Amino acid sequence: MLQLREGRHVRSSGEFSKVYLAIGVAMVSISFASIFIKWSESPPFVIAYYRLGFTCLILLPFLIRYGGLSEIRSFSGRDWMLVLLSGVALSFHFGLWIVSLSLTLVSTSVILVTSHPIFVAAISHFLMKEKVKKIAAAGIVLAFSGVVTISLSDYSEGGSNLVGDLMAFLGGICAGIYFLSGRVARQRVSVLPYAFTVYGLSAAILMCSAAIVGDELLVTEDREIILFLLLAIVPTIFGHTMFNYALKKVPAHIISTSVLGEPVGASILAFLLLPGEVPGILIIAGGCLVVLGLYIVLTGRDKGKYEASETSAESDML
Repeated sequence: MLQLREGRHVRSSGEFSKVYLAIGVAMVSISFASIFIKWSESPPFVIAYYRLGFTCLILLPFLIRYGGLSEIRSFSGRDWMLVLLSGVALSFHFGLWIVSLSLTLVSTSVILVTSHPIFVAAISHFLMKEKVKKIAAAGIVLAFSGVVTISLSDYSEGGSNLVGDLMAFLGGICAGIYFLSGRVARQRVSVLPYAFTVYGLSAAILMCSAAIVGDELLVTEDREIILFLLLAIVPTIFGHTMFNYALKKVPAHIISTSVLGEPVGASILAFLLLPGEVPGILIIAGGCLVVLGLYIVLTGRDKGKYEASETSAESDML
């Protein structure tokens, strides 16, 4: 049996299964984000600030328990640069995307915000020296074609707002940068210290953004607090943090493509939980393409060896 080696893409079949279980949990969890956000009546920057702020508070006891604070103190200058890049990208991702949800349909917003896998795959291949096999590339194209198919449904009904669409697309690009920088950082930094510092930095940026635009930061309504906690626990801890865990184990384009499962999950949840969100035939057909593409990407790789070089990735990224 192959043995797990820290920092390399060689692991046992048990480790392989654990990583992909984490990816599966994350894919389901992030699908709830748009629902909780649509239920909230708070301004977008305030929602994002509380989401990440509560996440940091939840992670703090675990960070202390497992020695994460000492690891944070030992971060190198390069580590802090990557954390800074990830934190800024994540804050822009959340800010742009949450604003877009107030301007356009859930399905359209989620589709566009997850439109970054081709960008991530290209950067991973040329800048980070992560080889994208032909079968994985085919899966990416197939999954993205499903995303486009879903988007055609909303455009045919004339329900999209161009400003909201643009903000969601830009939020997707920021998500791609977040995954790429996280991919490099996670080769040296453990998941809890990395997640805590990135989320904390993003929360601080979003708090300043909310103050600049004049939003009221103090929220006391029980319903809003519960929604913020749900956003922190479900799509952030069980979503983004699970992806951050997997980033050390698999190439960035696999994580980026896995996020394409969100439009399917979010569309189904919106149909069940939000009035007026009924998926048509194009959404169903596109969802099938996304699922098939995800299956090809996530299974079309050598389980014993991942062809990524962390050393070249770190030197080329910075």
